[in-house]
Amino acid sequence: MSSEPLEPNQDVIIPRSRDSLGRPVYKAQLTRTDNQSEKVALIRQTAPLPVIFIPGIMGTNLRNKADKSEVWRPPNGLWPMDDLFASIGALWTWAWRGPTARQELLKAEQVKVDDQGTIDVGQSGLSEEAARLRGWGKVMRSAYNPVMGLMERRLDNIVSRRELQAWWNDEALSPPGDQGEEQGKVGPIDEEELLRASRYQFDVWCAGYNWLQSNRQSALDVRDYIENTVLPFYQKECGLDPEQVRRMKVILVTHSMGGLVARALTQLHGYERVLGVVHGVQPATGSSTIYHHMRCGYEGIAQVVLGRNAGEVTAIVANSAGALELAPSAEYREGRPWLFLCDAQGQVLKDIDGKPRAYPQNQDPYEEIYKNTTWYGLVPEQNSQYLDMSDKKEGLRVGPRDNFEDLIDSIANFHGELSAAGYHSETYAHYGADDSRHSWRDLIWKGDPTPLETPGATLNDDENGTYNSWFRRGLPTIVQGPLETGNPLDASGSGGDETVPTDSGQAPALAGVKASFRHGSKGKGQANTKRGYEHQESYNDARAQWAALYGVIKITQLADWHPNDKGGT
Repeated sequence: MSSEPLEPNQDVIIPRSRDSLGRPVYKAQLTRTDNQSEKVALIRQTAPLPVIFIPGIMGTNLRNKADKSEVWRPPNGLWPMDDLFASIGALWTWAWRGPTARQELLKAEQVKVDDQGTIDVGQSGLSEEAARLRGWGKVMRSAYNPVMGLMERRLDNIVSRRELQAWWNDEALSPPGDQGEEQGKVGPIDEEELLRASRYQFDVWCAGYNWLQSNRQSALDVRDYIENTVLPFYQKECGLDPEQVRRMKVILVTHSMGGLVARALTQLHGYERVLGVVHGVQPATGSSTIYHHMRCGYEGIAQVVLGRNAGEVTAIVANSAGALELAPSAEYREGRPWLFLCDAQGQVLKDIDGKPRAYPQNQDPYEEIYKNTTWYGLVPEQNSQYLDMSDKKEGLRVGPRDNFEDLIDSIANFHGELSAAGYHSETYAHYGADDSRHSWRDLIWKGDPTPLETPGATLNDDENGTYNSWFRRGLPTIVQGPLETGNPLDASGSGGDETVPTDSGQAPALAGVKASFRHGSKGKGQANTKRGYEHQESYNDARAQWAALYGVIKITQLADWHPNDKGGT
């Protein structure tokens, strides 16, 4: 449909775009001399507000520090055709890599972030050059570039001539309860809040990180990225006054484990240049899914890349502080058990003291499960070989098992400190809570363990969650829950997003954050009439996008470095 013709002297608004560095520019076109219409550029006073996106585990591309070769480049899907070929290539490459090759490649101290991944600028208004400068090439494109582009476009087009633009006027003003907000402490965005937010220039950056190392260290790397790359850009390339740059803060938007990085940044390291945080599908108190993967491998087509069995997964995860920090903490499910040993009828067995064999029994998963070398431990004795696959173990003072237990101790300390430190005062969260999204919430070993616990027994573990024997049937195998306990607290936390159980996703709400959006069959509101989203693709769902933008606008009300601000928040 064509636009209406201009009146002879009608003003013409010069469109706003971005240059190769992502800076706002206005380009007017020459017209005939008899065209006397005014050309109007609606120029804002410069007040940048960087939005820093922090991805989840395995979402950042990695390369070898020494030879700069690609080490980790997650497949982006099957479309367009170049992605199809890349995905097939990745599957073929990883299919031939066993535990030894995987462990040799994915060592935290030998890799760094790779910013040369493919980029999808979408309708962001940015050139590929500008998006790469902002770090968009560091991450899994199909999972993260679309939401970064959407935020860039919508936040750059909130108001024109003091009129709300389409999405903001049509959808953003709806009550948060309609979108799944579960606490009822916050109200809708109003027009004044949008007008205030529109004065700022939102630029979406991406802080990829080395997800193999501790999230504590990754938080320091993100801080350095903000301090040494993001904020200096506005003084060096945009000509901002140093005093204005000094007053600037950023908003963090996280996915999955990126939430732990952000919490470590603000709560453990005390970084004060964060205005607020939006957490998406954060495993806030850990996820029992990691136990399943370390005992069974991954499922579906993902297993080819991520690991088909206990050996391929343990070889990497057992040496990765970042990955192990995703294991359930002592606060997971408020300390209640999540690992169950059951008989063939599904009844929980009892130990010699008559206590249910449901772990942790004493709210200590670190000693009871992670360090436990018995047949149901995270890394049982028969899997010790995967802790160090190198051929240089001779003469070492400390063995692989001792190193692993020291690492578990550091994980326990990290969990304890993070729990005590809480959340940034301006935190908004959203998560998936759908009963149809099985998330390995209950880990159940079903079968008779007696032969496995007989002194001198030979354990035949197929590394896919089943013990076998030529002479005995009915040995333990991991089965899908849920386990019926009759406890209403257990029922309320069921389901999830296929990676993070509801128990962990809802933890920020229980801690009293500003707002928490629950999406899926266990949520309320008009937005939850359809199934909840899958974990990795959560930000490609309109509900997660709405919640993220809502949080950004609410947090922006505290910004105070616009030239028209009088100071203070």
